[in-house]
Amino acid sequence: MIKYENIYKVFGDLQVLNGINFEIKTGEVVCILGPSGSGKTTLLRCTNFLEPPTKGIVTVGDAVIDSEKYTKTELKKLREMSTMVFQNYNLFKNMSALENVMAGLTICQKKDKKEAEEIARHYLQVVGMRERATYFPSQLSGGQQQRVGIARALALQPHAILFDEPTAALDPELVGEVLNVMKEVAKTGITMAVVTHEMGFAKEVADKVVFMDGGVVVEQGSPSEVFEHPQNERTKQFLKAISNKGK
Repeated sequence: MIKYENIYKVFGDLQVLNGINFEIKTGEVVCILGPSGSGKTTLLRCTNFLEPPTKGIVTVGDAVIDSEKYTKTELKKLREMSTMVFQNYNLFKNMSALENVMAGLTICQKKDKKEAEEIARHYLQVVGMRERATYFPSQLSGGQQQRVGIARALALQPHAILFDEPTAALDPELVGEVLNVMKEVAKTGITMAVVTHEMGFAKEVADKVVFMDGGVVVEQGSPSEVFEHPQNERTKQFLKAISNKGK
């Protein structure tokens, strides 16, 4: 489960999040949509305190943290409950695919090298990258790098995975391979929060869709409710603009 209670985030004079309240149930896939600047990525980064909220309470699994008063122990527990797949891969360029997946296992989870390698090879297999385990990021396409990033996230066996526009940096022909891997990940039952502009993926895979604009949740519901019967005028405008862009 991921739960946001009254989440605010301020950067100087800029109010980016303005009282976010919603819940992602355990095992749910929730796609977070909205225009650029709506606060989607900031909310995702607030989930594991890469950007600590200015105010509010975040729950991930059995870790609960109040952004205005928390300990290092509470923060460590929260961060252990989720892991993030970034837009720009964030792989270590001086490490092979295998070493990139092993890094979190050996550094964060203190596993010995042999066990870490076995786990890493398994998850590279899951994302179809086992044959390229020895390749460095510079030898991989963007889609392949992102699949390594997903393997790295899965290997940590977190309660939830946070996807920050995982296909945004990819050439159009590479988007499908990453979305296909994400669909398979969704079938495992892991909790997923996905910031995305891929409407087709959201319609097919999401249990719930959350539409944000101006730092607030404007509308939320099932994919059919939000895409086929949006209630808010701003949601209707956004979906129409997206639809026209695709023509």
